[in-house]
Amino acid sequence: MTGSLRVITVLVLLGLFSAARAETVYVAERLRIGLRAETAETSAVVKTVETGMPLEVVERLDKFTRVRDPQGAEGWIETRYLTPDPPARRQLAKLQEELAKGRAQTTEAQTQLKKAQSTLAEQAGKIKELEMNAAAKPAPAAPVAAKTPPVKPMAAGAGFSFSYLWLGISFAMLGIGFAAGVRWLRESIRKRSGGMYLRV
Repeated sequence: MTGSLRVITVLVLLGLFSAARAETVYVAERLRIGLRAETAETSAVVKTVETGMPLEVVERLDKFTRVRDPQGAEGWIETRYLTPDPPARRQLAKLQEELAKGRAQTTEAQTQLKKAQSTLAEQAGKIKELEMNAAAKPAPAAPVAAKTPPVKPMAAGAGFSFSYLWLGISFAMLGIGFAAGVRWLRESIRKRSGGMYLRV
């Protein structure tokens, strides 16, 4: 009685250990294959699985492996039809999906770049127009009274130099921000694409 109890305990522990180490395999490059109720080839087919379907390994026995599909159906399948890596078609589909996402992000970045360039050109046009209007204004009239203190030319020049300074700082900040954004976008696309740079 004690010996059979030990055997049952060992079997239960082995079952728990195998469940904890759940392994995922995929149907190899083969269109369809049946999950059988037993290891014999003449055994009834429980369910048909297709290439690329992920299967959880339940048990291994010689040339056969007992697996469970995502819907919970279990059955035996020949081990040679299983592979630990997804089939090439599945990997290709995943890469194509990531590539499409990368292209969409690149297109969005190009759109944002065009908007920024358009805004920058518009602001430059406005600044040029203001400069032309300021240059076209007539010179101030001579003072009526001799006691009127002369207007210092440096006061007017200080305002223009102050505006040019802020304009230069604004362009520099815009350029730095744009360059940093493009670099960040390229690095994120490279990481998602497995280390490849996408040419735009």
